[in-house]
Amino acid sequence: MPKSTRTRSTRRAPRGSVARGAIETITRPQQTWPVKLLLTVWRWRWELLLVATVVYIVIAHGDAITGYFRSNPLWLNALLIIVLCGWIVTDNPARRFTLNRMWCLITRHRLRACLIEMRILNYSGNIPFILACFSTKTGQVVWLWMRPGQSVEDLDNKAESLASACWASKATIARSKRNAAIVRIDIDRRDPLAKTHITSPLLNDTSDMPEAAVADDAVMAFLAPDTTDSAPDESTTQPPAKTGTAAETRTRTSKTKTTAAVNDSQTVILGSNGEDVSDYV
Repeated sequence: MPKSTRTRSTRRAPRGSVARGAIETITRPQQTWPVKLLLTVWRWRWELLLVATVVYIVIAHGDAITGYFRSNPLWLNALLIIVLCGWIVTDNPARRFTLNRMWCLITRHRLRACLIEMRILNYSGNIPFILACFSTKTGQVVWLWMRPGQSVEDLDNKAESLASACWASKATIARSKRNAAIVRIDIDRRDPLAKTHITSPLLNDTSDMPEAAVADDAVMAFLAPDTTDSAPDESTTQPPAKTGTAAETRTRTSKTKTTAAVNDSQTVILGSNGEDVSDYV
């Protein structure tokens, strides 16, 4: 019997195998270790500064702090701890600054992770560079520097994903008017007017008046138009009396139109139903 002419490339795939029609390829930039080290230090600079401060306090002033607490009685140490905890919990400028910086750090890291997961990358595999993150009254604002091959169009319809990644209620994306490479992202976490009672200044004149003084009749009289100053024009408000047949009415209207052609500025043309049609002639 003749041998089969089928090659390996034309053989049928075995059962249970899954065909993959597309493969996503993500390139990574070739960076040297000094560049990677500098980027890592820049990304984690606030955390490294906090760790360095704690280590410095423990090494330089650890013995002094321990000796101070050992020399004090137990009730004084407990009172100091309670006062310190109350100062941390209560609203003060230091606490607000600490919380704002903490949320800025969280926003930076969450935003960077979201940009990577959404594949906001250029051909070299770089994500937009996060320039700065500042605190606002409603949340945080993040400034991005779009690298070559990126623009604000890459972030279209991505506001909800950014808000979800940053644990916020809303995110707004806007481009700088001067430089297309600079993009601003507003992360809104709270509404400053949500718990504020707004009083209208329009009620100052009637807040102390009794209810009987502000009656419905007085309000309606105040809202009613004043008809004594201007009298209505009889020629435009009152239609002419309809006499005769419809043919006579059409004849009279046609005569009026002929007269209006001679002197348009003084003649008022009325239709068959009494409507002023001077503007349409």
